[in-house]
Amino acid sequence: MAVNSGGPPAGKIQNQTPTQKTQMKLKHLFTLLAAFAIAVPAFAEEDTPLGKEMEKIGKALKAINRTVGDASAKDANLAKLAEAKTACAAAAKFEPAKTKEVPAGEKAKFLEGYKTSMQELGKGLDALKVALEGGKADEAKAVLDKLNGQKKEGHKQYKAD
Repeated sequence: MAVNSGGPPAGKIQNQTPTQKTQMKLKHLFTLLAAFAIAVPAFAEEDTPLGKEMEKIGKALKAINRTVGDASAKDANLAKLAEAKTACAAAAKFEPAKTKEVPAGEKAKFLEGYKTSMQELGKGLDALKVALEGGKADEAKAVLDKLNGQKKEGHKQYKAD
């Protein structure tokens, strides 16, 4: 037979009544539901072929960014970079979803700007490759920072709201 040491009864949280415990559970449940409600539209938006290619680029660059200073990760980083380069070439063939919102008279200019932006991304990936192959971690970090800036600017211009 277990002896009660004078503490709270088994299963009870100290200094909390059942009502407080229920309120705490509800608070956590609502927080989880709110987070889910915010996350679902973000994932749904990425279900386009362009979104999938961009996601590949993002994942590859994040992986490279985590290990850019590690010389032993050079081959893995170059492999990830090759994946990003392939995804970039594939993404350049698609039109952004925002194209539908652009007036017909401005569509050609909009798409030309998008293609140019994707070419700039390709050049940035090439510069990153040179830096990684040369073992220049500082230069590679600078290129990654520049690519991140290009990403923000590109998303501002070409990603649907």
